[in-house]
Amino acid sequence: MSSPPPTGTDDRLLAEMALEGDAAAVGSLMGMLRSPELAAALRSRGATATEADDILGDLAGDCFGGERSKGGLHRLLGRYNGACPLPAFLRHVALNRLISLKRKQAGRREVVPDADDERDPLDLAVPLTDGNAPASDDSLIPLLRGALLGAIARVDPEKLVVVRLIESYGVPQKRVGELWGWHESKISRAKSDLLDEMRTAIMEEVRKVDPWLRLEWEDFIALCGESADLFGS
Repeated sequence: MSSPPPTGTDDRLLAEMALEGDAAAVGSLMGMLRSPELAAALRSRGATATEADDILGDLAGDCFGGERSKGGLHRLLGRYNGACPLPAFLRHVALNRLISLKRKQAGRREVVPDADDERDPLDLAVPLTDGNAPASDDSLIPLLRGALLGAIARVDPEKLVVVRLIESYGVPQKRVGELWGWHESKISRAKSDLLDEMRTAIMEEVRKVDPWLRLEWEDFIALCGESADLFGS
């Protein structure tokens, strides 16, 4: 009988142990996939209960399905590199798959044939275009990146420079105020205004790409934190 993973076992080791067939590690992983919170997250973003169950069921199978090869593991769980918590990785993939499903559904429309149209109704379905093609498990990354870059292009550039000097480069707020000839209260308002502008612009950009997607601001922030290669190639 397999012993439980030692206290403090990190998620990457847990994933490796699960791939090796450790019963306790597999149980821990399945517990993450069966958590009510994960299913609720999918349902709150447009999935039906059946769709959420199907996505998570397929996800469980794909974690362990596939074959080992000389170059590594060709299983979903084998792609986990520990860059974010394992539950966050699973949530990220599940959301990607929901996006894929909804894009596929959006690429088809019901067509009512004319009474004298003898073609099979299935032949009348609108084919998927490239823009509606099912997304990969990494499809959220370009969505997040595009929304962020699109929002940056829309906000007040002067406020953006001011905030970057303070937040990214550590220039004291008082010094920035002196350089701009602004009172510190104006600097504070600029920071607050920029955050509001960014939040609004980002969510508008997300919905422009996927109008059905019910991501909230907190979801965007969490997903960005879970995406280690958000600005990768």
